[in-house]
Amino acid sequence: MERHGVTTSEDADTIEAAVDLLERFEFTEYEARSFVALCRIGQGSARDVDEVSQVPRARVYGCMEALAERGVVDVQEGSPRTFRAVDHDEAIATIERRTTRQLDQLHARLAALSAPERGSESGDVWVLEGVAPVADRLEGLIGAAEAEVLLALADPSLLTDDLRAAITDADAREVEMLAASPSEEIRAALRRAAPHATVLETWTWWEEVPIQQGAISAIALLDGSALLASTRLHAAGASDDHRAVWTDGGAVPIVGMMRPLLESGLRRSEG
Repeated sequence: MERHGVTTSEDADTIEAAVDLLERFEFTEYEARSFVALCRIGQGSARDVDEVSQVPRARVYGCMEALAERGVVDVQEGSPRTFRAVDHDEAIATIERRTTRQLDQLHARLAALSAPERGSESGDVWVLEGVAPVADRLEGLIGAAEAEVLLALADPSLLTDDLRAAITDADAREVEMLAASPSEEIRAALRRAAPHATVLETWTWWEEVPIQQGAISAIALLDGSALLASTRLHAAGASDDHRAVWTDGGAVPIVGMMRPLLESGLRRSEG
């Protein structure tokens, strides 16, 4: 059986990243390390796995049994027993099916516990702080938009891959989209994400880019009823760099006032 030689630092980083990701899908650390080791050697005995996994041999058998129950390891009886990792595509598909079942079960439990649905005219206003929470909320609001998206975006840290995907999906659903930014980098990214959208240059709320502390980082109005406005709190790079207020109910007075003001501000540089 072919043996792996010295593990390079790059290999070690890849191994640790794979172990970390597997642990997020409910593998124990030893199970994750055993599976990664088996993927590296293809197949082998508990002793073979022990030599490359940093898992005590006495624990390898239990890990292999657990991994076999998960459907990601095959077992060949013998003396000693031989273990083989399934193809990595098959392993991912197996993990995905298990996760989907768990998410379906969670959805059913949460639905049974949900409060009565509130009306679309709710006047609640909420506060978010941090780059990821603000970007995630923008993604969710744009993902739920049915007819219109007005978006002003000035900070590239908010234009995450998931937000780009939500913008692309809205564009594919033929949601009318008007977006603007003072940044050519952001405008180019928006045009790539939403080829049917109107994307403009605007300096209505900004004097320079990168934007400075205290400046507006994003404004979004969705279907005339959901609104998010965020500002930069600190120097770029801080995890809590943005704070946003948002609402998804049209009863908040400022929502009705914002549509003509926002559209005017977005189009101010047009022509």
